[in-house]
Amino acid sequence: MKKRSAFTLVELLVVIAIIGILVGLLLPAVQAAREAARRMQCSNNLKQLGLSLLNYESTHKRFPIGFLDTAATGNLLYDGGWSWASAVLPAMEQTALYNTLDLRFHPYGTGGDPAGRNLAAMAKVVPTFRCPSDISPLTVGNNGGNANGTAAIAISSYCGVLGAFDGQWCQVSGTTNIKGVRNHGLLVVNDSRRISEVTDGTSNAFAVGEVSWRPLEGGEGSQRQYILGNITTNGGPLCTNSGPANNGGHLHLRATRHKLNGPIATGEKQKAFHSYHTGGAQFVFVDGSVHFISDSIEHTNTNFTDPGITQSGPYGLYQKMGSINDGATINIEL
Repeated sequence: MKKRSAFTLVELLVVIAIIGILVGLLLPAVQAAREAARRMQCSNNLKQLGLSLLNYESTHKRFPIGFLDTAATGNLLYDGGWSWASAVLPAMEQTALYNTLDLRFHPYGTGGDPAGRNLAAMAKVVPTFRCPSDISPLTVGNNGGNANGTAAIAISSYCGVLGAFDGQWCQVSGTTNIKGVRNHGLLVVNDSRRISEVTDGTSNAFAVGEVSWRPLEGGEGSQRQYILGNITTNGGPLCTNSGPANNGGHLHLRATRHKLNGPIATGEKQKAFHSYHTGGAQFVFVDGSVHFISDSIEHTNTNFTDPGITQSGPYGLYQKMGSINDGATINIEL
């Protein structure tokens, strides 16, 4: 009889152990490669957004309004609710989507829009506004049980830069909302900037940065960054809102006051920039260049003091880059 050779149990266990070790060694490298690819796609998205802003400025001689809300009531008035992202759609090869918008009515179509064009547009997922590393759902509902609500709104991974300070996306003057005096970024409420106003230099000022889906934990988080616009339960926009469970200008505009990738509990995520990239987040500057900003960047959390936007300095570097015209010196090689 011929003797057949075979693995012993010990040999089989050794082979399995070796395979397990190899998989354990290779898995982090594979995950790192995937994250590098996601980060590159995110960078490409921001480049497109930066170019769309520059193309818009070239056409209109101004950058778009960051968020439009002219009436101070927050009631059902046809006074805006649209974000900068809706304005740049034609400049980013989304003309077809832009042409479906009926800007006479609110983003949710409240009080008009009988064909439901705005509601359909709000639910449209635009890949350029999604970072592959973000864990957000494609769409979420907002005030779904309310006459001024909708079942699906597409989520964005990017917000415009309001400036170095938060807490006041607009100011109330009588019955009218006006631009907030503390907001000296590129994209602000109820005003549009000229490129000549970027006196700090287009390569020194942020235009748009990353925001990531952060479900509410203990009443804190960031899960309402919609693309095209928003309104309140009463049926109108309200740019003075700034809470994590509120609708307002902060869904489209953020400031650099709070630490990049700061904590949930004290970081006021709904007002800050953050990402799921390890160690920082990506920003597109006014000149269209994209840079990865480390979350260890110098940051002072300086608050605003009136009069003058520089009265309560000194500012950390991160806050300086949130402004287009504060006159602060920036010495850094990105």
